[in-house]
Amino acid sequence: MTSTSGSGRDFGELRRVVVKVGSGIIAPAGRLDPPVIERIAQDVTTLRDKGLEVVLVVSGAVAAGYLGMGSDRLPVSVVERQAAAAVGQYQLMTMFASVFEERATVVAQLLMMQDDIEDRRRFLSARHTLQELLSRGILPIVNENDPLADDEAKIGDNDHLAALVTSLITADLLVILSTVAGVLRFRDELEAKEGAEVISTIEVGSEIDDHITDDQSETGVGGMKAKVRAARLASDWGVPTVIASGKEPGLLSRVVSGEDVGSLFVPADKRLTERKRWIAIRTRSVGSISVDDGAKRALVERGASLLPAGIVEVEGEFGIGERVDLLDGSGQAFAVGLVSYPASEIQRMKGRQSE
Repeated sequence: MTSTSGSGRDFGELRRVVVKVGSGIIAPAGRLDPPVIERIAQDVTTLRDKGLEVVLVVSGAVAAGYLGMGSDRLPVSVVERQAAAAVGQYQLMTMFASVFEERATVVAQLLMMQDDIEDRRRFLSARHTLQELLSRGILPIVNENDPLADDEAKIGDNDHLAALVTSLITADLLVILSTVAGVLRFRDELEAKEGAEVISTIEVGSEIDDHITDDQSETGVGGMKAKVRAARLASDWGVPTVIASGKEPGLLSRVVSGEDVGSLFVPADKRLTERKRWIAIRTRSVGSISVDDGAKRALVERGASLLPAGIVEVEGEFGIGERVDLLDGSGQAFAVGLVSYPASEIQRMKGRQSE
């Protein structure tokens, strides 16, 4: 555990940190860069030497595997990328295991997908596994299970996964290493390319879309937009996130020490409970429940349960324990929740006064 009290950025007592390293850092030219991986390993080891528990989320399996498929270029099609990831994941982990073994650190590999987070049993299983590994001083290295991914846009993009892992293990800080120094402030595309000021602090709800380009590294998938989405997600749950350069040796230590480097996404004032975070990170709602103004106030201001009297309309077919959107009088979603009754029963009870 380390404290940043009295430093430039006060993260409080840090115990657990998630570090995301993308393929743009470890495979900048479409091939794994051993010296860079060596440097990342040293930086992570420095954090562990400070008493911090670290979970590493990495990309790079596609870049590591395409040569083994007999190809001389990075694959483009979904199936080719999946196959390259299957070949490259072993090579990627072998390289990481080797550099950490030199530092007397045992690593563990976890391949995860969105469904593993959304399913409550698998979520808890992954959580318990990660906690056990961390308690034994083992470094978990997480990657998306790209060979089985069915979303073309997600293959190789682990920024979102890093945010989910942050929630999964109740981390105190998320650090996303980028090919640039942070979120840059610029007026036009020319200034963005020639150099611009790093936006040091980004509050919840800040409008910064005009400062984000669509540029990606040669091997990257999500670019800065994906990093910002992940940072916003984690900060909404009450976890500070820093997007900073992955090219600077020793930068991780400077971040956790509270130095003003990179772009800090200031967390929400109220940190959600573990169960509420799990509900929030699920991506698919299977229905919706419209409520009146009184029910909305009770839910938002007091955190009360939804009573039948406040229910106006029910949409969709869903069962017990499934996630639904809660809509206000204008049809806007303002919350999500898990239902205790099936849609047919809620439809029957709506509008009734509680006895």
